[in-house]
Amino acid sequence: MRRPVLGLIGALLSGCATSYSDTAVTRFIERAEMCAHWSGEEPYDDARRAEIERNLRDLRCTTITRDGEALKLSRRERSEDLRRIDEALARF
Repeated sequence: MRRPVLGLIGALLSGCATSYSDTAVTRFIERAEMCAHWSGEEPYDDARRAEIERNLRDLRCTTITRDGEALKLSRRERSEDLRRIDEALARF
């Protein structure tokens, strides 16, 4: 009885690891896309400049490259994740 239960638990946990990975990578890619967007916006007046700077700060865009490289280290066994992260980092 123990082996089937342990097998089921292992299968469930492996599914959690996959969704965690997908979530972390997806969140990073979305953040990188927003950093690229805001860094390309035109600061046509003081209010707009403040909005752009606030979004760049809130998104932590100054650390996007470092954060992407750290994420790649944690995903070195997952070639698809590495490809997606590299594509997001290519903008910086």
